[in-house]
Amino acid sequence: MNDKLPWHSRVLDDEGKLLAWYRPERNLGYDRVLHLGWDFIEHKVPRDKAYGTGLETYLISSVFNHLTLQTGWFLHNPAMVYATFVDSLRAWYPYSGDTEAIGTVAHMLDYMLAHGTTPRAWEWAGVPFASSCATKRNYGRCLGGMPKGFYGGIETDKVGELGIGYLEFYELTGKRKYLEAAIRDADALARHVRPGDADHTPWPFRVDARTGDVVNDEEYGGAVVSSLRLFDELIRLHQGDVGAYERARDLAWTWMLEHPLNPQSPAYDKWAGYFEDVVQSTDNVNQQLPTYTALYLLNLPDPAAIDPAWAAHVRHLIDWVRLRFGRGPFFGAWGIDEQGTSTPSELDCCSPAGLGSDSSRWAAVNALFFERTGDAQAREDAIRSLNYATYFAGSDGKISCCGMPTIPDQYWFSDGYSDYLRHFNWVMGAMPDLAPVGQNHLLRSSSTVQKITYTKRSVRYRTFDADATEVLRVRFRPARVRIDGERLALTSQLDGDGYTVEQLPGGDYIVRIHHTRARHVEVTTG
Repeated sequence: MNDKLPWHSRVLDDEGKLLAWYRPERNLGYDRVLHLGWDFIEHKVPRDKAYGTGLETYLISSVFNHLTLQTGWFLHNPAMVYATFVDSLRAWYPYSGDTEAIGTVAHMLDYMLAHGTTPRAWEWAGVPFASSCATKRNYGRCLGGMPKGFYGGIETDKVGELGIGYLEFYELTGKRKYLEAAIRDADALARHVRPGDADHTPWPFRVDARTGDVVNDEEYGGAVVSSLRLFDELIRLHQGDVGAYERARDLAWTWMLEHPLNPQSPAYDKWAGYFEDVVQSTDNVNQQLPTYTALYLLNLPDPAAIDPAWAAHVRHLIDWVRLRFGRGPFFGAWGIDEQGTSTPSELDCCSPAGLGSDSSRWAAVNALFFERTGDAQAREDAIRSLNYATYFAGSDGKISCCGMPTIPDQYWFSDGYSDYLRHFNWVMGAMPDLAPVGQNHLLRSSSTVQKITYTKRSVRYRTFDADATEVLRVRFRPARVRIDGERLALTSQLDGDGYTVEQLPGGDYIVRIHHTRARHVEVTTG
């Protein structure tokens, strides 16, 4: 395939196109990567020995050494890593029933609350720090572009990103401390929002949280849609200052439509600013922001309600990322690189092979776009790029960000785990025919799944919301689907309470369930 991904020999189909490296005939490639990745995070990450903290490496560093599994690099990016671990967990737990993963992510969030939150007396009060110096117990230093000794800098988009992470973890566990943290983040964002223009995002990218002053004139940048996700969910739950959140959300979304999504704006496709270790420059664009924006639209119940041109916008974002950051194709698969100046050059970061996280996220966008529109090319690109992304994962559970030997520190907790694993679940949720053959899995729910148990002949689960829709792939034809003990009707379409069944070649079934008045669901053979 290419010399940057040496861990597995390529596997091709009859047309010479790339397949996942592990048992593709049984659709086990994505499942294998998920199990390897989560097992590594839960059981193989060691405690720090060199610096005396005794903490798991993921609490004090963004990367680990491939031989010792100890820390490396100079910086940690805790807010982004822990937020994306929540996203990954929210998809992985219903799929697997892995309760240990819940405890692992709780450990991260609790550490963040204790060691990575701004003081309550600051201008940006009680919000997460985006960065810290590696090996240090407490967060808040080593922000890109600032001296290591500078304390108090934050990235405003990470306030939104971890805010929605806290909120989703509250929905999973019911623990109000996470809801309270999410509300603090939303309150700070709502208080500091501004209209924005071609040179100013609705929030400055980096600020001194003590005073609210902009750091290094970084007025532009960041993942604005992360804050929109937080506002949307708090509004839906009627939690916090809903009126302020509505005003802030509408102001920020109007800016999105008028500038980065508007061909007439000087800020069109100005997708700049995200990474904690990079000195911000609006000439340095990245793929994280356009794919996050596409995912935001694709995960709305009705994207046309806020953007009548949503399909054209998402199609443009997909194409822009491939044209700007695509590497390959490799046997029909596009790898996606991370960032670079607005004119492609050999100085782009970070790998001629692309990155596993960025390739898999681009695949997820394509999968969701196919689900919404039926776009056949999007389906093909989703499958091939996700297949390609499997080759970044070694059989020992170590998952490279970029392939070797492109950079010295190739094992990142973000690019190899938190912002990588979730995309495999998202693709299977959008395209259930890609899920493992002969197994039972809840692939997606519109609500957070709080509890699930599997047997060979049943799936039982509880959702946070009474009104929700689920997608399962199971090895048996359901004889009964119950909500709180009451039977749902088998129907041809989900325009009310009920379920549909679609038989797949080989005997498995795709089951889609819609329930509006109960949280406990049972899918059984009898």
